[in-house]
Amino acid sequence: MATEIRIPKLGMSATEMTLVEWMFGDGEEVAKGDVIYTVETDKSTTEIEAQASGTIHPTGEEGKVYKVGDLIGTID
Repeated sequence: MATEIRIPKLGMSATEMTLVEWMFGDGEEVAKGDVIYTVETDKSTTEIEAQASGTIHPTGEEGKVYKVGDLIGTID
């Protein structure tokens, strides 16, 4: 079963953030704990780690603004 990659809740006030950069391309292997993407709020830039190991399939676009909880990819 695929693990969903979603925009995380960071802090109390951030309701949306920009997907800055994917660290892996579609079909690449990731390990749990690898930094897989970075997001930016009006206050900070944060690295987000994989919550599972497997093959990553990013669907979110770099530079686009997403709301907390939006689906931006999967790990199979």
